[in-house]
Amino acid sequence: MIADIPSPLLRTFVAVVDCGSLAAAARRIERSESALSLQIARLEHIVRQPLFDRDGRALRLNHTGGLLLAHARSILGRIDAARAELAPGTAVPVRIGVVQDFVAGVLRPTLADVLAATPGAAFSIVIASTAELLQAIGEDRIDAALCAGEPFGANIVTRLPMKWFGYPDLLLGDVVPLVGITLPCPFLLAAQRVLDAAGRPWRMALTTPSLDGLRAAVEAGLGITCRTEAGFCLPAMSGTSLPQLPEIAYSIVERRQGDAGTSLAVSRMTAHLESVTALQQ
Repeated sequence: MIADIPSPLLRTFVAVVDCGSLAAAARRIERSESALSLQIARLEHIVRQPLFDRDGRALRLNHTGGLLLAHARSILGRIDAARAELAPGTAVPVRIGVVQDFVAGVLRPTLADVLAATPGAAFSIVIASTAELLQAIGEDRIDAALCAGEPFGANIVTRLPMKWFGYPDLLLGDVVPLVGITLPCPFLLAAQRVLDAAGRPWRMALTTPSLDGLRAAVEAGLGITCRTEAGFCLPAMSGTSLPQLPEIAYSIVERRQGDAGTSLAVSRMTAHLESVTALQQ
């Protein structure tokens, strides 16, 4: 394994690649051409391979240099992001997450409300399944999340009825074609359980991690799914022979008592979720 690579060497390397020559890079970062040449030589010594094919004063990135360039840009990007976030006086970002169902109905107006109350606010957002949101909270990547279900310690905001979605013609066969979000999706689990309890055979026609992908599958006629009308934004089936589905809770989970921005975001998420729920009643 090679030794650690100092970030100043990576910055010089990226500058030389971007500028096309040592002379141009030297002008950009305001150091002498000879100093940059020494840094590139040191970097090549660390990686134990040349990074450029040299043709006189021209430098052409070789295969090894191309591999390093992708890593260098990623590393420097993370370093710059950390420096910006940790700089004195930098606003603490509002770190929240939401299930895919309520990006438009809850997340979008929540961001607008927080930004209106705190101009210049910074955000860190995770849009994912409940399991992934809980993992993000546990890993200290977000401070609060709107989740489906009733995770431990959550504040239940509302309950909505699950409903069936799809084309009625798909029910004419003996086996129900199901489409759903990848397990452990509570909707897919609920659909499978009620069908099993009713003795109704089913098969999985499609699974996807994307709610947009699921909606497209239903609209294309690939299968039947169960969601809430508020979250799926399609008309539910009615008058079918499918068994009745249970309700599902939507909850706010907080990692800890947040700062003012996070507290405001939680308050607005709650209010917007209640508003969406009211439209379904």
